[in-house]
This record gives sequence, C-alpha cells and structure tokens, in this order.
Amino acid sequence: MRQYRIGLMVGNKSIEYVHAIKMGVQNTLEESGHTLVAISDLIPFHSRINAISFFRVAFEITSRLDLDAVIVPAGIISGYLTDDQTSLSEFLHVLDPKKTLVIEREIPGYRCISKDNAPGMHGCMRHLIENCGFRNIAFIGGPENSAGARERESIYCAQFVR
Repeated sequence: MRQYRIGLMVGNKSIEYVHAIKMGVQNTLEESGHTLVAISDLIPFHSRINAISFFRVAFEITSRLDLDAVIVPAGIISGYLTDDQTSLSEFLHVLDPKKTLVIEREIPGYRCISKDNAPGMHGCMRHLIENCGFRNIAFIGGPENSAGARERESIYCAQFVR
C-alpha cells in the first residue's frame, strides 16, 4: 500500500479547537499508514505576526512541499482573516487544485467537503428543550466571518427569536 503525505493548513495550534482538529486528522492518517505534515508545526504561529502575512508565507511554503494532498479547513483560516479585503481564495491560488481539499466552503476549482449545520443545531436545541427542560437558551457565536457560525446563529434565531 502506498503511503501518502498529507498537509494540514491550520493556524495557531495552541487554540484547543485547532489542536483537536490536528490530532483527529493525525490519528486517522496514522491508523491508515499515512503521514500528516502539519504546516503549523513547520511555521510557528506567533501573535506578533499578522495572520495575513502568516498564511501568505504558509501557503507559499506548502506549495513547495512534495505533498500528495493538502487539507484546508476554510472556517479556521477565515477566523483569522479579520481584514474584509482578504479572502481564502487569495491564498489558495498557489496550491494545486487537484491535490487540495477545502473543508467548509465551496471555492470554484477546488474539491470541497462541507457539512450541514441545520440537523446538528436542530438536534441540539431539541435536546436542550425536551430533555433538559431549558427555555432561555443563550447563543454564543463564532467569528462573524465564519459561514458555519453565521448558519448556526440563523438556525438559533429562527428557533428562539420571534
């Protein structure tokens, strides 16, 4: 069986959510006999560095590595991009579309895996109401530039805000 080297593009791995994604991908690849190349391990993310500069360098370096594929979690990266003028597609152009998998966002020319937030949010809300008896449920959203966070918020608002 051929062993693949798969790159994972994430930012600050000290954030628990980012670390959990990295560990999940790493465990899955190792179980399959493949190798994870975590770009955040090659290029440390420092709070003193502008996120846009970090990702510009990280994507450029990734494009030069001999990887079989690259996983790009769009939601995580977009969370760092607070500048409305900068988008993920500005970084992606240096990666081979045939070897790149974008998660959570459809970008023309690239393969994509996305999830449907609606069933999960509806199930969560139903559980809190029916099983736990809660009636006043607060919503703490994710970054404003996260499509997934906005989708979950709209589902919450449709359920509770009238």
